[in-house]
Amino acid sequence: MKLNDLLIFSLFTSTVGFSQPANDECANAIRLCPNVTETGTTAGASSNAGTDYTFCFTPSSTVWYKFTTDSDGGTVTVDLTNLVFNPDITMGQQIEAHMFSATTSCNTATYTPMSACGNGATNFSVTSAIALNANTTYYFLVNGVNTGAGVTQPAECTFDISISGNGIQQTVPSASISATNTTLCQGDVEIVTASVSGAADTVNFNWYFNNALLSSSATGNTYDAGTLSGAGYLKLIFETDFLCTISDTTDSIYFDVTAIDADAGPDKFMTAGDQVQLEGSGSGIPNWTPSSTLTSASDFMPYATPSETTTYFLTVTNGACTASDSVNVFVGEIITIYTTFTPNGDNINDTWNIVNSGSFPNMKVWVYDRSGQIVYEDSSYDTDNWWDGTLKNDHVNPLPASTYFYVIDLIDGDYDLFKGSVTIIR
Repeated sequence: MKLNDLLIFSLFTSTVGFSQPANDECANAIRLCPNVTETGTTAGASSNAGTDYTFCFTPSSTVWYKFTTDSDGGTVTVDLTNLVFNPDITMGQQIEAHMFSATTSCNTATYTPMSACGNGATNFSVTSAIALNANTTYYFLVNGVNTGAGVTQPAECTFDISISGNGIQQTVPSASISATNTTLCQGDVEIVTASVSGAADTVNFNWYFNNALLSSSATGNTYDAGTLSGAGYLKLIFETDFLCTISDTTDSIYFDVTAIDADAGPDKFMTAGDQVQLEGSGSGIPNWTPSSTLTSASDFMPYATPSETTTYFLTVTNGACTASDSVNVFVGEIITIYTTFTPNGDNINDTWNIVNSGSFPNMKVWVYDRSGQIVYEDSSYDTDNWWDGTLKNDHVNPLPASTYFYVIDLIDGDYDLFKGSVTIIR
């Protein structure tokens, strides 16, 4: 083998390898798209008697491609360039190719030739013999030649493959975004609208802020800049065409969004003469009203000592931005526990009512009979699962009329256990 041949062979093996190509079978045909060059190889490819087309040649090492024409249809040309062959003298030194249709995908009985047979040891092209139908998928088969003096193996060749022609043209889309206000308070509603032209099908609207992906949606042609945080650039990368995706990136819009939020925290419950701590939070400077029964109006978590049920309002300020929220402090009985109920099916007082249980979602309840056996327990007592007087609330086995004993732990808050008795009357 000559030195030049050795160099070429070294280049070939280092760039290709000999594993089976992914598109060795019809079902795995690689899609050809305009303005995109694919790199292919016949090295490691095999023939597939069940799907390969034999119109132009006897398949020996075939690789598959496919393309879909545009909405107008027309002629199409496939170019095979930059051919590099394994110089082994027992291997073929040409590849051959042709274009065909398939009424049923990968079904040889439905194949029809759409081009003349092409082959070459250097760059060559294959062009459709007639104008192809619109919006139709066609196949393109490449094979390593397995003939010639001393040839016992099919050609192993790397190549570039591309497609062009008026039957597969794409309109390049154009997108832009616009907004009215760019200096915002977080939470403001400022809808950024995308305008798109030259796009028949939408794949995705991809919105980025400071080059970080915010959202990706086939229907997201608007974005609310008021949901952003901080300062930076908002842009859209718009993608179109479900088969051969192309995109356009819009100019960026600079937004300065001041962080602002206010959360007055959960409602509180207290007995008269006691105190509770509010659990406010936010981004900015807090101010509570009314402040007369608070230990501080300018802390996020002051103590409250109202003598009656009071609603407190939290206002948070950050520069020119404000946000507000409210919280209720209920003064009186924390929960009201009914001492009797009548589970007789008349829909009146049929369950054991604990008023305000919904304010304590983690409340635990245990009920015991006179012998100390647990007849009911729950870790989230609310109207959906109030005890109906059956054993373990199974709704099947009613407990007898009697007095039972309960222990209740509110879990949330610094409260003593509630203990007492409840009577079932039937």
